[in-house]
Order: sequence, then C-alpha cells, then structure tokens
Amino acid sequence: MNAVCPARHIKRYICGLILIICAWPGFAIVVSPPAVTKSFSAAQVGLNQSATLTFTITNPNGATDLTGVNLNDNLPAGLIIANPDSLVGTCDPGVITPAVNNINLVGGTILAGSSCTFSVDVLAIATGTQINTTDPVTSNEGGTGNTATASVDIVMPDLTITKTHSGNFLRPQTGATYTITVSNAGTVDTTALITVDDTLPAGLTATDISGLNWNCTLSPLQCTRGDVLVAGTSFEPITLTVNVANNAASSVTNTAKVSGGGESNTANDTASDVTQIDAALLLSAQTTNVSVAAGGTATSVLNVTNNGSGLGAIGFACSGLPSGATCSFNPASVTASSQVTMSIATTAKSVVIAPQFHWPILPYAALLAILGTMATVFSRQTRRFKFRFAVSIAVAALLALAGCGVSMKTPAPPHTPGTPAGTFAVTVTASSASGGATATSVVNLTVQ
Repeated sequence: MNAVCPARHIKRYICGLILIICAWPGFAIVVSPPAVTKSFSAAQVGLNQSATLTFTITNPNGATDLTGVNLNDNLPAGLIIANPDSLVGTCDPGVITPAVNNINLVGGTILAGSSCTFSVDVLAIATGTQINTTDPVTSNEGGTGNTATASVDIVMPDLTITKTHSGNFLRPQTGATYTITVSNAGTVDTTALITVDDTLPAGLTATDISGLNWNCTLSPLQCTRGDVLVAGTSFEPITLTVNVANNAASSVTNTAKVSGGGESNTANDTASDVTQIDAALLLSAQTTNVSVAAGGTATSVLNVTNNGSGLGAIGFACSGLPSGATCSFNPASVTASSQVTMSIATTAKSVVIAPQFHWPILPYAALLAILGTMATVFSRQTRRFKFRFAVSIAVAALLALAGCGVSMKTPAPPHTPGTPAGTFAVTVTASSASGGATATSVVNLTVQ
C-alpha cells in the first residue's frame, strides 16, 4: 500500500516504519460508519403550513467509499409529507422513497471524504413541539452509524381584540362611538376567516358599524374579513356608532368577541368596555323645603345644567301641587345652564253669608195700606157685597205675591275652600325641545 511522508521535517525512518506496518500480513484498515444530520428550515411553523426537512449523510473515511447506505426516518404524529414531489437531492445510486409518514433511503453510495444531501417538505398537522429522530444510518463497509434528531414547534396565530371609547357618554345622545381593533399576537400568520361580534347593553342602539376592508352588518352586529393577518400586526380598526337612550343606566358594559383565523387560544378573544353615562340635562333645587301661609307664594331657585348639545329650549312644569295652588317659572325656558326661579302661589279660604229669604218690602207695605182702606169701606156694606169683595181681595193678593217674585228657597252662599294645610311633594320637571332629555327635582311644600 502506498503512503506519502507527511512532511520533509519528519525523519525518514518514521516514513519507513509506516510502510512496514501497512505491509505487515494481517493488518486491516478500520472503516468508520456514515454519519447523518438533519434539520428543519424553521424553528417554528404554523399549523397547516410547511417546512423543509433536510438530511445530510457524510462519509468520514478519507480513503474508502461507502456503499449500500441506508436510512429510514419515521415522522412524528404532527408532521406528514403531503407532497412527495417536493423531494430534492440524491445519494446516487440510492433510491429515496417519500411516503406520508416516513422517508427512506436504500442503496446509496458516498464517496470517500464526501457527503450527500436530500430534503423534502413536511406539513404541520398538529400543534406542539414535534421531535423527529431517524433510525441509525448504515452502510456495507462501515456498518451502523448514528441517529439524527431535530425538532420544530407547530404554532398557531393568536387573535386578540381591544375595545375603547373616548370620554363619558350622555343620555340621551346620538352618534357616540366605540373603536374595535383586532390583532395577531401569535408568531405565524392567520389562515382562515376572521369574525368580530359585538353585544350592546340595554340603552344603546347601533346605528352604524364599519371599517376599512371589513364586511359589516347591523343585524347581526358583526364584521368579517378573510385576508391574512400577519403575525404581530393589526387590522384596520372598526368604528361602532350608537345612540344612547334617555333611560340608559349610569354605567354599561359593551362586549366584543373575535373568532376564526386558524387560532386555538381563545382565552384572549373577548374585550369588554365599561362606559359611564352622564345625564345630558340635570335639575336641582337650591331649597328643597319651602313653607307658605294659605294665600301666599313660595319660591325656590332651580339649578339647570345642560351637558348636551342640540337640546333646544328647556321648559319646566310641576306636578303634585295641592288644590288651589299653581306654579310658574322665571324665565319660562332656557337653552343653556342657568338658574330658574319657581313660584308656587296658594289660595286663602273665604266664605260669604247670604240672607235666608228675600222679601220686597215696598210692594207689601203698599198692599197692606190698600187692605186697611178697603176694610173700612167693607165694614159699611151689605153681607152679599162683603162676600164678593173678600173673594176679589184674596185673588188680588195672590196675584200680587206671585208678581213680586217671592221665593222660599235658600240660595247657596259663595264659598272658596282655599289651599289645604299640609306638606306636599312637588315634582319639578325640565324637558328639552329636542333629543328627549328630561330631568326632575322635588321641592317639599308646607302650607300652613
């Protein structure tokens, strides 16, 4: 066997010794087995996405070719070879056969000091860390070599959602808005349709929902889009416009939810936005307890606060007044925050006594004088004349009484009961001409 002295500085007797050893009968050269390594093209890959799996087989022997090189690799459960045509590379003249769950090399040849490489695309079908270990590589000359291990994390996109608003809403109010934003907090892009659903609390009514590149509907209150949301980015925001009812609660919670995209983590798919709602119109009495004697007038100053816009003129009314009492306001209406004086006028009790009978005195006095004169004449006449004369006088008297309008009935006396004594809760209401805003305040009126 030929050998070359490695350097001229080495003693010649060493080179000679090597030649003698190599030529010694029974001396055998040790051939090392092939060595295999493998790797994935990425440390992470999204579910239903592909990565490239590459194998490299090396012949460590500088002077000996390796033949009959065989290698088998069974894929873990989360990976498959969906496209056998993606196979690239060879270990001539070996045959490489990709199947769904494994790839196999048979009969490869690797020249001394060289290597061969082949690769195939694998599809991720399950999440989690997929660890892939080959069977030992073998050859005719070198026997059994090592195994190779590589791993890849199969991950999914992770959708998140936020919902915000600016400032407090008013009741009533038109055109209040929320902003909804969908993001991908995962490390891979989305792979499916994304849907946003919104649930409004009582007192809020949606009038519009829209966003650039979103497809939105008011019923159901929903937006969808099917394009890819790149890992670490957000879609264009969605604007939700609502009207606030006059009877809305002082605090409400609006909830939005995102789904789809090919994600599996749903723990962060809901956003709730607590919203404080203030009254657009407020009314309060500076003096809530007033007293007055029947027939007098009580006053209370009202503070009117206008927090809204477009309410128009604000008018006032009161209810719960006792009988015989009325209320008035100065000024009668306002358009901005101001003070208004309310006056409550009461009525005093009064009675007028009328006579029981009404006799016309002068006609009856004349009648009595005539009767007296006639009695004197009557005393000197005959019996027959007296009878006729008495009848005539009686008829004349009756006609006189009827003609004078004598009435025996008692007329009802004029009477004013006035405002009753007691304490009364008077409710004052302020109402806007536009928007339907109302506010109330109570003044306790004591009538003495």
